[in-house]
Amino acid sequence: MFDTQENRYITKGVNEQVPKEIQLRCWHLIDEKVKQSEIQMDYLQIFEFNRDDQRRTINITHRQEEPFFIDYHECRITKELINFQVKKLWVIEHTMLLPEEY
Repeated sequence: MFDTQENRYITKGVNEQVPKEIQLRCWHLIDEKVKQSEIQMDYLQIFEFNRDDQRRTINITHRQEEPFFIDYHECRITKELINFQVKKLWVIEHTMLLPEEY
């Protein structure tokens, strides 16, 4: 389902609202999960973002529903991420999109 050699796409909303740093981080997390081979990857990958301005971090929850898994990650709020406000991002097969674009 998630072959790292396949082309990858982003929607207009992702292009306009999600910094490249976050896009690349999400693709990287999927690639790492595929390499682990411990779980079958679902066609839908869900990323949720929660800012912690006090700690200057963004907490990333990466999950899928079938078969279920959930991973937690963290990234520092850099200059490029100061205005990042997206709460959720989906990757359906090879396309990254905002839920409202579905």
